[in-house]
Amino acid sequence: MPVKVLFLDYDGVIVDSMGPKADAIADAFAPYSGDRVAIADGFHRHAGSGREAQFDRIYRDLTGQALDAPTRARIVEAFLARIDAINDSVGLFPGVHDFIVAQAAKRLVAVVTGVPGEEAERQLARFGLASCLASVHGATREAPKHVHMTRFLEARGLSPADALFAGDSQTDMQQAALAGIPFVGIGTPDFFAEGAPVAVVPRLPDLAALLDD
Repeated sequence: MPVKVLFLDYDGVIVDSMGPKADAIADAFAPYSGDRVAIADGFHRHAGSGREAQFDRIYRDLTGQALDAPTRARIVEAFLARIDAINDSVGLFPGVHDFIVAQAAKRLVAVVTGVPGEEAERQLARFGLASCLASVHGATREAPKHVHMTRFLEARGLSPADALFAGDSQTDMQQAALAGIPFVGIGTPDFFAEGAPVAVVPRLPDLAALLDD
């Protein structure tokens, strides 16, 4: 596959962080819903939206109502009280470090994540990956992932067909489609059944065979 730019999501793709973050989000939402399974499911489906947008969507799914600013602030505050401890405890998925190093020697690799950019950069530096990456972009409500990826390609005179985006959420798949970039799902085929991924692989390192084909 002739890929010049490999875009990667962070949570659940590079770092094994979805479990502890889902628990923290369920705790933050506890005053508004006790359905921890539904909250975790919403976290997975909407991951990559940027934190505030993600919380908005989870709350809407749970209650059918818009999340007002004061409630959002309380949820964000409760979640952020846990985030430093979570970041200190999580690690890379097996094989991910070597996969990214190897891919960066062949093509541009950039991280596009719902985690705030500075936070993701600190973590990636801690994992010894900062020097391998062309850039790290944190999605927000105002600048979602497809905007960052499109700007990255335009700045280098590349087209969406030159890129591939690997992510683990339905939001990631939607953002790839908005940018016109082929998408590979990280996870199980049934989770991405309503979309049109190029492929679905269980873990990021499994993507190497497709890229090197």
